[in-house]
Amino acid sequence: MKKYNQNLLWISITALALTACGGSSSSSSDDTSEADEHDHEFSILVAQNNTSTLSLLEEGELEALDDAAAGNGATLVLGETGAYAAVLANNTINFVHGLHEEEEHEEEHEEEAHVLDFDLTGSQVITTGGHFAVLDAGTTTFIEYDELENDMPATENTDALSLIETYPALMIDEAHGVVMVFDGTDAKVFEDTTEEASFACANPSSHGQVDELVVVTCDEGALAVVIEENESTEEHTFTNSILTLDGTDADYIWSAQGHVIVGFEPSTSNYAIIELDDETITVSNSFEFSENICDMQLDSDEQDILAITLGGTFVALDHEGIELQSIELDYSVASTCDDFTMAAADKTAIVVDNNAQKGYELDIEESESGSATYHLHEDFDLAVSDIASMVVFHEKDESEHEH
Repeated sequence: MKKYNQNLLWISITALALTACGGSSSSSSDDTSEADEHDHEFSILVAQNNTSTLSLLEEGELEALDDAAAGNGATLVLGETGAYAAVLANNTINFVHGLHEEEEHEEEHEEEAHVLDFDLTGSQVITTGGHFAVLDAGTTTFIEYDELENDMPATENTDALSLIETYPALMIDEAHGVVMVFDGTDAKVFEDTTEEASFACANPSSHGQVDELVVVTCDEGALAVVIEENESTEEHTFTNSILTLDGTDADYIWSAQGHVIVGFEPSTSNYAIIELDDETITVSNSFEFSENICDMQLDSDEQDILAITLGGTFVALDHEGIELQSIELDYSVASTCDDFTMAAADKTAIVVDNNAQKGYELDIEESESGSATYHLHEDFDLAVSDIASMVVFHEKDESEHEH
């Protein structure tokens, strides 16, 4: 897939300016040495419960996009390149372009995040193997991220499989037409229209996907499927297992970046870090959370595990589960999990607390000695208290999702 060049035109949300809105800085040092300077450039897209307006969050204020979602309380899903987001509301999926390549030889080009003219009908949307996958009326439509640059994007669908799907299909290997579909009872793997494998998976509700490994939450538990390709014959083999997890396996919510899949059971302290090592699946959770986990995501650079817990504590772990930092968010000690919304980016997490009407940026601080640790970069006041969903547009390593 095409990669974004180095001359990206960004919409910058530079956290150093957040004090302009009256928010207080909780950074521990005013040292402006080169090692301590922050130059994060990204843009934060939010949807609200009480309006269909889509906005960029900057300095605690909301800048509305020209076009809205199809309804209030939209769900936002960031694509694997960090450049596009899908917006789901009222069975309509809109798409927002948030990063833009510099167009040489052209005097005019759009720099602002904007809603595309193209949309799809659907009840669910996920990211998978370089695509958005949209489920509508039992069939999945795939749209590759780069296609969204076109006025009339090309799409693929699973019509030919003649199945009624209950969860969006996963793109396993686009070059060979390999997909995993879910009919409400089983997870079935097809190459073109030939069924290659089938595994029990009733009522799938969440998944994590990296190269050669898929984990899906089913009634049976956490289904893991290892995918191997014979380099000589280009044939695939699929090996399934049910993972042993703490708590209620059928409630886990998964996310994935790079080579790491992480999942947690909401309103508990249960979680799991999943990696594939020489075709062996490892499950770890050595760190013990003292409070229930409200949300857990992965940083897009090092696959650090970033979590927000009940009572407003931010916890950062490395991908092996070793604690990197725990930070109490002072204005959020009385808030519940329903109050928090979190979005992760490159060594960065943005946390919004609707109850306290506060936002927090947490990122990596590098010292002059070269060591680095997570810290609270800024906290800021929010103008609203109904943020429902949030994503951070930012440049990501596209090698993660090239299949």
